[in-house]
Amino acid sequence: MKMNWLFSIRLAFVLLIVVSLWFAAGMAVSEHEASRQVFKLLNDLPMSQWLAPLSTAPVVAVWLIGLVGLMVLLGVNTALCSWRDLWPTWRRKRWHSPRIMMLPIHVLTLLVFLFHGIDLVFIHGHDSAVLHQGQSFSSGQYQIQLTNVDYQNDISLIKEDGTGKSPAGRITRRNVEQFDPRKNKAHFIVDDGHKKVTGDAEFMRQFRVDDLYLTVTDFSVPYQKDNLGVHVKVVAVHNPLVNYFFACYGLLLLSLFIQGFVFWRRSYKKGTR
Repeated sequence: MKMNWLFSIRLAFVLLIVVSLWFAAGMAVSEHEASRQVFKLLNDLPMSQWLAPLSTAPVVAVWLIGLVGLMVLLGVNTALCSWRDLWPTWRRKRWHSPRIMMLPIHVLTLLVFLFHGIDLVFIHGHDSAVLHQGQSFSSGQYQIQLTNVDYQNDISLIKEDGTGKSPAGRITRRNVEQFDPRKNKAHFIVDDGHKKVTGDAEFMRQFRVDDLYLTVTDFSVPYQKDNLGVHVKVVAVHNPLVNYFFACYGLLLLSLFIQGFVFWRRSYKKGTR
């Protein structure tokens, strides 16, 4: 049986559409409170500890298995296409071929897949804490202290009731009037035992110290703790692959730009003949 379908660009196109729809389905699944809690738990655990929470959430398990299967198939399709159809173009030095930049695009995409897989299986994991001013927590060799919270929006909107809900709701659903990420930040001191480094972290904007990345994921005032001020949920991640991720994504964007320019130039020349 011929396996040419595995090389097909049509298969890649279909897989990209299905993966997009699959992610949309995952977002719909996460709207249910029970599933959302399972997703949060998985995000806090290494892959070796996923079996227990997934056994109690079959819908999440099916979605995750389907996602992994789709990504593996997309990776195989990309690798085979690169080897059979694109590598000969580079080997024969056909520099004027309109497909010349497709091989770097495919290779960089595979590297992104590989780094994500390594991170998921061997590295993934982080420490998180909800702190008020003056509190600290440990993450690996680092002692992290919250020294100050600069919150400029209406604090009454993030005061939680007894059920943990606030008038503004989840941070990802707040509008700019309720929560402006540019106006709110947290100040930290990070001590690794040899030096102390101070810096700010904002919502989804990291504060980096060596291989430690601090990200603020929420601001809140817990129920009956108004006197302690605004609390900050912070996530500490140690990931030595981060710089490789940034390099791959940067080169991938550059390759896409060059490929787009090559196609535009060829189309422009054909249109002027």
